[in-house]
Amino acid sequence: MTALRRAEPEDANSVARLCVHVQGWHAAHYPEVFFPEPDPGALASHFAERLRDPSVTCFLAGDPALGYALCALQVRPLSVFSPPTRRLMIDHIGVAPQARRQGIGRALLAAARALARDQACDEVMLDTWEANHAAHSFFEATGFAVRRMLYRALP
Repeated sequence: MTALRRAEPEDANSVARLCVHVQGWHAAHYPEVFFPEPDPGALASHFAERLRDPSVTCFLAGDPALGYALCALQVRPLSVFSPPTRRLMIDHIGVAPQARRQGIGRALLAAARALARDQACDEVMLDTWEANHAAHSFFEATGFAVRRMLYRALP
């Protein structure tokens, strides 16, 4: 079993390094939306800022890190449309290609779900791109189900 730990702002370079694999997949499938090679310094700065946000928790798997899950607490107050909700949103999850199918992704999702329980969340959500069929199968195998769909059209 791979050891997990919570990332600190000093881990931003490790998170950025792991994100490059995720970013590359997105850029290959959606080049109109994603840059294939974002500036490494800007990427690390982005993650350092996110890791300083008290509503964000990022889990790292392994040493050196082979996977990560960046989660953000979202609190929605009561509205005319819906009851109040505490949600843990998994904004990013990624495992280095050489470490896939070793239980790291499953451990990261389990850690996110445990965090959601600890923070008295009502649900855990994530989103995924339509072309990412392998991820869809993985998410469903770990207890996630489709909740809503996002459609797109060009003007």
